[in-house]
Order: sequence, then structure tokens, then C-alpha cells
Amino acid sequence: MRKFTSLMAALVLVFVLAACGNSSKSSSESDGGEGEKKLAKELKVFNWGEYISQDLLKSFEKEYGVKVILDTYSANQEMYTKLKGGAVSYDVVFPTDYFVEQMIKDDFLQELNMDNIPNFEHISESLKNQDFDPGNKYSVPYFYGSIGLAYNKKKAGEPKSWNDLWNPEYKGHVAMNESAREVFTVPLQVLGYDINKPTEKQLEEAKEKLTELHPNVLTYDGTPEAQFVSGEAWIGMSYNGDAARAMAKNPDVGFVLPEEGGVLWMDNMAIPKTAENKYTAEVFINFMLDPENSKKNAEEINGSSPNAAAVELMDDDIKNNTAIYPTDKEVERGEWYQILDPKILESINRLYNELKIQ
Repeated sequence: MRKFTSLMAALVLVFVLAACGNSSKSSSESDGGEGEKKLAKELKVFNWGEYISQDLLKSFEKEYGVKVILDTYSANQEMYTKLKGGAVSYDVVFPTDYFVEQMIKDDFLQELNMDNIPNFEHISESLKNQDFDPGNKYSVPYFYGSIGLAYNKKKAGEPKSWNDLWNPEYKGHVAMNESAREVFTVPLQVLGYDINKPTEKQLEEAKEKLTELHPNVLTYDGTPEAQFVSGEAWIGMSYNGDAARAMAKNPDVGFVLPEEGGVLWMDNMAIPKTAENKYTAEVFINFMLDPENSKKNAEEINGSSPNAAAVELMDDDIKNNTAIYPTDKEVERGEWYQILDPKILESINRLYNELKIQ
């Protein structure tokens, strides 16, 4: 998540900014919009908690003379509810992929002027133009990641498939995420079903598969990092970031996106329709996409940067770690979540609760 602030400058300096993505500016009463390209005095940013470098925010404030006001949230729905409430007009928000899609459908995002965001060219081609925002008209990638297989090399070898979770030798040593939808993704992919449009019958089949897996499960935990570090968990589903942190503490831990695909996710920078400082927000987005800034942000947050130029600046042990930066082949086969039919989501939650009390 992120926060933005920008300031106004002389027209000559604005042209310099458009050319190179960096320049100092003097203050203005408000954002001048597409025509005037003036920076505002303040930029209101609404981001996930602890999801942006504070040093970068200070650098932006110093360089552009814009005060960044950062508020945080812990869930996409929390962010969206507050935006709709209208108490605060945030200039930049950080919705996850499928929530970008929802906000576009609800006509709640402004189209971006990419002339003001030339550093967008540094985003990896494989991560541009996703189905949730074709052409990146409304959003640009911020951080991305995956849900795949974490494993202990000494206990589970080199697993390649979700099917390995059902190995009876792993009884009591399988870690699963706590999200109902994420847990049901595993059997749906194993059975070859669409994770975004499952039928009620397919969900019942998926529950049967999970019931068979249940004796193997050590924990349903959103962050199973500790179990992999201790060696208690031998194999399981995990966010790549949690797996990477476990790998740093326990060299026996590995991570791979399963051959069935696994899940890819992406948090994005976007500008709400209610934003008062669109141009300033775009300047801030461009600042964050500068390769050096993107590198610094990713290393401080321990996130996977979608900025290919930033990744090239990183140490080999980071950029060659496929838990942090999956291969292009893994990205190609990974699936993205889309908005679920509310009735289907209700069924998933119900079946998941039934599973856990068995």
C-alpha cells in the first residue's frame, strides 16, 4: 500500500519531470488537473499497513515539497467502504487485482494519464495488461506474489504438485492457509476446475478432497512461516513472501508454484474518482516506479517488485530466488482470482467451516 503527496512547480520544471520522471517543484494551492499540471500541497494516500518505505515518503516530500498524509487499512473491503463513505478524499489507493476489477465496474477509479507516469515502462511485460485491468488504464502494479507449495527438502523432497499434500506419510505435517477461498483453490485446481467459476457440485467434490486431506493438516494458518522454520510443517500452501522469510531462517525450506498453476496476486496503485489531486498522485506513482526507489521499497518491505529495472539492480541472491521472483513460465501458468459470485463465496465459506469442525 502507499501514500502520495505532490507539489507544484514552474512550467519548465514540469516539462523536465515529464521527460525524466524526477524534478523539484514549488507549492500550489491545489492540483491543476490534466491541463495545468500543478502539484498540490498535500497528497492523501490510503495503503495497507506497513507496506511502504517511510524513507521514500520523506524523500518525495523533500523533493517535491508535497506533504504526504498516509492512512492505512487491513482489507480491501475496509478500504472501499471508507472511500464510499466519502469522509476523506484519498488520492492514491492500493487495491488487489480482483478489487481493481470491482472498482472499475463500479466506476470508482479514474483513468491514468501515462504521460505523467513514464516510469511505467520499467514494469515487467509479463505483469502488464492483466485481465482485471486490460491496458492498465486504471492501475499500475505495486507488489505481486503467489500462493504455492512451501516444503521441507529433507522431509518432502522436491514436490511439484498440489497432489503431494495428500501423501499419507505427511500426516499431521501439512500447513494450509486460513482463507476459505484459498484452501478450496487447491482441490479445485487438482480436479481441473475453474477456480473463479466453480459450480455447487464442484465445490462438494472439492470438499470431499479436503476431507481426505484433513488428517494430514497440521494447521490452517494465514502465515505458516513459523511452522516451516521450526520444521514442524513439512509441506503446505503458503504465500511466497512467508516462504521466502522461512527460507532465510531455515535453508531446508523451498518454494515452488505447483504444476496445476497456483495463484498469483498483485496489489496496485490507483486513483479514486473522488481524488482531488490526480496529477500529483500520478507524479507520486511515477516517483515510486523509479527503479532505484522501487528497489529500495521492495527491499525494505520484503516484497516482490514488478519493476524489472529495479530487480536488475538487486543482489543475485534476491533476484534469483524464485520464491521472491518466479520464473516467466511459472507466472504464465499461475491463475489470478476474479470476483466470485456471492452465492458461491457463501457456499465456500460454509463448506470450509464444516470441514474445520470435523
